[in-house]
Amino acid sequence: MKNRLNKLSLIILLALLFPVLGLPQERGEIFREAGEYIERIDKTIKVKEGGELRVISDEGPIYIESWNKKEVRIVVIKRAGVGRESEARKYFDEIKVWIDKSGNDVSVKGETPWGRRGRRRHRLEYEITVPYKYNVNLRTEGGSLTIDDLDGNVKGETDGGSIKVGQIKNGNVNISTAGGSIKIKEVKNGNVNAETAGGSIKVGDVNGNLNVHTSGGSINLGKITGKGVAKTSGGSITVVEAGEDLELSTSGGSISVNFANGPIDVKTSGGSISIGDTKGDVSASTAGGSIHIGLAGGMVKAETAGGKITVEGSEGPVEVETAGGSIEILEAHGYIEAETAGGDIDAEMVVSDKKTDTHVTLETAGGDITLYLPEDLQATFNVRLEITRRAWRDYKIYSDFPISINDEDDSGWRGRRVLRGEGDINGGGDEIRIETTNGDIRIKKLR
Repeated sequence: MKNRLNKLSLIILLALLFPVLGLPQERGEIFREAGEYIERIDKTIKVKEGGELRVISDEGPIYIESWNKKEVRIVVIKRAGVGRESEARKYFDEIKVWIDKSGNDVSVKGETPWGRRGRRRHRLEYEITVPYKYNVNLRTEGGSLTIDDLDGNVKGETDGGSIKVGQIKNGNVNISTAGGSIKIKEVKNGNVNAETAGGSIKVGDVNGNLNVHTSGGSINLGKITGKGVAKTSGGSITVVEAGEDLELSTSGGSISVNFANGPIDVKTSGGSISIGDTKGDVSASTAGGSIHIGLAGGMVKAETAGGKITVEGSEGPVEVETAGGSIEILEAHGYIEAETAGGDIDAEMVVSDKKTDTHVTLETAGGDITLYLPEDLQATFNVRLEITRRAWRDYKIYSDFPISINDEDDSGWRGRRVLRGEGDINGGGDEIRIETTNGDIRIKKLR
């Protein structure tokens, strides 16, 4: 009795999970074309707008188109590359297709005896047309997904193949592939989640949040109004315009952002970084390559293991460091901390407000340093210039501000000279610390 009840429970569960399997299989017309046999199933179902199409298949590409009719037209194509019709019919019998309607939703299921392994000479394809205002939920274990413009939600998953999505309105896009490229034309009033285990990702404008990831390939993004996250294990990343918040990372490749309406955090293990004007804080890091940042609306942090760093301006402090390369900082509205293991430093402080932290630290192991400061800035100078015995020429400290410069001649075994500049201006204030070896130091009044 107990075993009978268990079997009955299993039957009921399977019926609930896979109601479509209780339906008769769909069969279609068989004909020969271009050296292969084809069975074509063609069925049209009347629906209302706002329903959902669900497709699950063991294999095969799925093509979704949209139209203004309140109908779902399902075309399933079975292909067999065999010489005799009897042999083709045998294979067609093995490929099972079910179609069902429940309320305003339509379900399509396809099974092949070889499952995801596929057969080169035998294929299964889906060409389905849905109302423009409709949702789709697609799953194939092998094949590409192509989805036309829709007003609704899009879900798509494939174990191998590319995914292409048109313009989506008033819906979210959630897609993934185990191997293949992803392309989304545009999403209006919806979010995007896209992932591929290997392939490039290209997304147009998104009026919402975006989260994309690829294990290997480039990422190209349009205008994003919400929060954006993009990660690749190898490839470049480009963004036309970022929204509220942007986080980008790549294990190898360049990063480029034209404009951002909020804070940015970008990282690459090797490649240059270029960021245009932003309205928030900027954090940029690369293991090797130059960094260029436009006008930042907040604090700037930038670090590279080797390359030039340029900051065109900031509404907050600036902290930058390179293991080898020059540094240029313009129009900083906060404190400046800049360090390079070898290269020139040019920096410009434009704020003199007593309530703002205006300390400056500039250090290079070899190169010239030029610092521009407001004439009314209150500061205390601590400047050090070391000249080694094998220096190419004599180096000096030049200052538009009244500071004391002392020459300390060290006649020891190192044979070095040290010039020091010290003093307070406008009554003293935050420390201005500058250090270099074999390079001129120039402290100039901002004009």
